[in-house]
Amino acid sequence: MNYIANEGTRLLEKGSNSNIAASMSGSLGTVIGVLQVAALAVIIRLFSYDDVNAFTTEKYIIFRDIMVMLLLGFGFLMTFLDKYGLGAVGLTMLFTVLNMECNLIVENVLSGSTQISMDSMINAEFSAAALLISFGALIGRATPIQMCFISILEAIFYAINKVIVVNGLIKAEDVGGTITIHMFGAYFGLACAAALGPQQKESACKNTSSRVSDVFALVGTTLLWVYWPSFVSATETDVPENEMHCLINTIMALIGSTGATFFLSQQLNGGKFDAVHVQNSTLAGGVAIGATARLALGPGVAFLIGLLAGLVSVLGYFYSSPFLEEKFGIYDTCGVGNLHGYPSVLGGLLSILLVYVDIDADFLFHGAGVQSLMQLLAVVATLVMGVVTGYLSTKVTNMIFRYSDEHEDYEDSVWWIDVD
Repeated sequence: MNYIANEGTRLLEKGSNSNIAASMSGSLGTVIGVLQVAALAVIIRLFSYDDVNAFTTEKYIIFRDIMVMLLLGFGFLMTFLDKYGLGAVGLTMLFTVLNMECNLIVENVLSGSTQISMDSMINAEFSAAALLISFGALIGRATPIQMCFISILEAIFYAINKVIVVNGLIKAEDVGGTITIHMFGAYFGLACAAALGPQQKESACKNTSSRVSDVFALVGTTLLWVYWPSFVSATETDVPENEMHCLINTIMALIGSTGATFFLSQQLNGGKFDAVHVQNSTLAGGVAIGATARLALGPGVAFLIGLLAGLVSVLGYFYSSPFLEEKFGIYDTCGVGNLHGYPSVLGGLLSILLVYVDIDADFLFHGAGVQSLMQLLAVVATLVMGVVTGYLSTKVTNMIFRYSDEHEDYEDSVWWIDVD
């Protein structure tokens, strides 16, 4: 490579890395700009405020907690990539707002509402969470223009799966998004990664971390851990008993997955802890508990779910990730299959049995037996929906915005100015 040094001693790469962003700027600006104009037109034409009596400050606090999870928690969690910290935090903000704009329109329309409320804002955050889970599988590889387009498409498919399939036709129990958010986001993202194909660039060697980047990622982990109970209980602020169950069950599950992660990580690594496991698998209990969080499970059952989720997640990082790369060419950058994929399947399958614990709960739509069947159908439908729409979305995106082999992956300097 040829380099030009300025008086500030910054090195700017000359060649493909400096040209690829410029070549995509027109398309990227067009996608972002068109979406802003379209969203503005639709919102002005169709939407209004919700009734003020439906507003509570507590709902805004929930919104704020979840936004911390999205922008800081997810953003910093993905800074483990040594040379992609700006992309991790900066692009997380862009993709979050693009997805939320689309969801505010699509989910409200599908739900038959034309009012923007704090509830609809929180629902838009849930959609963005699914998108950021998918982003974790693609970060560093998919270009910003590809991710912008995927952000829009995923908002649509997520809303269809949640509103029409899981909550509409099936009426499954999933208060904390184990199925509709984590499972959908994970397998949508894995399907996207499969559609991108195997990693064959020389720059694959930059998919590494450093001590500093691992510390920043752990900051993201701790933020997610602290605010996760708010995420799971977000829709239950009006029902104290349900909110209490959500909060206590989620905290117990997170405690369980954290203990299980530290135990198994050092067992598999000769007495030492793996930062990847601690950054991710400690959160697996929060993923798995969502489908059953407002049931009166008992703290012990919630703790057990967390233990199982942590173990499954660590085993996924240790065994599954290398297997998927070698056998299927699926390169899951952040290991979302291990943090969100396997634990969400575990939580979804456990809900088939655990709905019997509180089968008379007034929020369940079906009786004994039928509710269990609906939980299973929700898992199967979401897996199919996530995989099919994720794969097709990426194939369509690649047809419109070709995946370039001309730039380095996992490298901030390709997309950000003045980066050493």
